[in-house]
Amino acid sequence: MPPVGTPVVFDAAYAARLDRDYSTPAIREQRVRFRKVIAARPGEVGLDVGCGPGHLVCELAREVAPAGRIYGIDTSKDMLNWARQRAITENVSDYVELRGGDATQLDFADGSLDFVTASQVYCFVTDITDAIREAARVLRKGGRLVILDTDWDLVTWHSTDRLQTRRMLQARAADYANAYLPRELPRLLKAAGLLLTTAEAYTIIETDCNEDSFGKGVIESVKRASILRGIAAGEVEEWIQDLRSRASNDDYYFCVNRFIFSGVKQ
Repeated sequence: MPPVGTPVVFDAAYAARLDRDYSTPAIREQRVRFRKVIAARPGEVGLDVGCGPGHLVCELAREVAPAGRIYGIDTSKDMLNWARQRAITENVSDYVELRGGDATQLDFADGSLDFVTASQVYCFVTDITDAIREAARVLRKGGRLVILDTDWDLVTWHSTDRLQTRRMLQARAADYANAYLPRELPRLLKAAGLLLTTAEAYTIIETDCNEDSFGKGVIESVKRASILRGIAAGEVEEWIQDLRSRASNDDYYFCVNRFIFSGVKQ
């Protein structure tokens, strides 16, 4: 099996899949919850680390406009292209600046930002301690770092073979450098000199698997990771058919727990 943290290719196809997943009702509601914790105000300057296809950047831009500004960085040119187009389509490009960037080497001055956000991003960062310290560095006094991430021990489907499901989820977890990051965040935030102010869960539960369900996209990502890591394609297809049959018989259940943490610079 390839090692934990095997690089995911953040290409145009991946950006398109994220755009679909991030447009589902469950994730739109997740961003509402996340933005309440961020509490962006008009005139503030913020940074979204790993901005992806730009959903959060554009929503935050509307909240800081007209005098504020939102920066978005990503290592993927395809993600940045998608985010730029979204900013134009949503008429917020005047308040958005998108650029290539690394979470562990932020190209911003000390104390220059009101807030930094990272949603489902730090799970991919190998040097997570450095990334959080960098975020703390660029925050002004009283600025806040707000993080949302998943603990992959707390993702599940109702299935015939629970052990098989767990093996496949572990294969997906191996895509990440930090698949269980939330349990580490209180320590990491405090070590970076931030005062922990928020620690809360956001749970997604779905009882149907349709075009609007977030779990549908997760199934595809678990399928890819499982085959990559040596689980037989036939076994994976049997697992998927089991889930589909449950959906057609009102017996479908999917649950993922996300966690939101925030820290304030003292």
